Amino acid sequence: MKPPYRLGVWSALLFCALLLLSCKTSDDATAAAKQVATTSTDLAGYYSTLSQIAASYTALNELQTSLQGVPLSDADRAILGDTASELKKRADIATDLQGVSTAFSNLTGSTAPTDVSNAASKLASELTTLKPVQLPSASPVPLPSAIGDAAKLILSMVQQHQERKIAPSLDATLKSLNVLFSNEKDLYDSLNKTYLNLAGALAKVCINKNFVDNTSVLAPALQPFSLSARASSATDASLGDAAKTQVDAALTTMVSAHSKASTAMLQAITEMNTRVHQLATEQRMPSRGAPVSLTAVESWINTVSSYLSSGGAGSTSSGSAASATGASKTTKK
Repeated sequence: MKPPYRLGVWSALLFCALLLLSCKTSDDATAAAKQVATTSTDLAGYYSTLSQIAASYTALNELQTSLQGVPLSDADRAILGDTASELKKRADIATDLQGVSTAFSNLTGSTAPTDVSNAASKLASELTTLKPVQLPSASPVPLPSAIGDAAKLILSMVQQHQERKIAPSLDATLKSLNVLFSNEKDLYDSLNKTYLNLAGALAKVCINKNFVDNTSVLAPALQPFSLSARASSATDASLGDAAKTQVDAALTTMVSAHSKASTAMLQAITEMNTRVHQLATEQRMPSRGAPVSLTAVESWINTVSSYLSSGGAGSTSSGSAASATGASKTTKK
């Protein structure tokens, strides 16, 4: 028979090993929750910004009616309104996902299970109210069939307060959101590009009608010497072509910036889904830290927020063009 002290040593080692394993699982769960929160924060910002673009697109169409007499049909107005609303719902879901991830990270030591259940219930409710999005003259994009099942799974699993059973529910939810974004990505790109194309066209109409101060195109020559342009009808007319060229350049840059942002957002969601899937199936998650691709998304959000908040969606000002160009440079790997 082994001496008692050896049994004590082996018992202590076994206890330490079990403790380390438990801590490892908890650490991975906490890391996963933080990464989900980081990704969902930018996803909420992306969808919220895209929703604002959809709403602004309606205003642009109304401006086109005033400038060119092209009416916006009631059907198209309703479609754009519904799309803006549905994109806002997707932003709300991403925000709700942050709440669930916070509850997930604190679950093992939680003393307020009602907070966990409330966060899950809110997310599940939002998921079940989603409807397809569409653009005028296009068919709606079908929703993934798994979204409803994911909503039920995340609610039932979180209520059990067991992180190893909650991870699969987050896995299913992220997978559904991944498929949703992938299916609708072309529509997101099309909405942004169509909006900017109309804004650019109307900007050129305004240039032709001498509604615009074109002296901003003189900035590259005047700014190094701290000189300011003097606006007049003569200068506006002679600088019209240069202003239109500036519109085209800014438009191309902004379309490209969104294309990079939507691609980066999809990559971030896919990467997050992969990490949580590892935790759900293998009880480990070796990859840590925020997805590097989120920089492109944040740059695009900042650029759009800047020109929407200033009312310069169709502006030819050098500030808008420079902001868009700066965002494009930021997103280059």
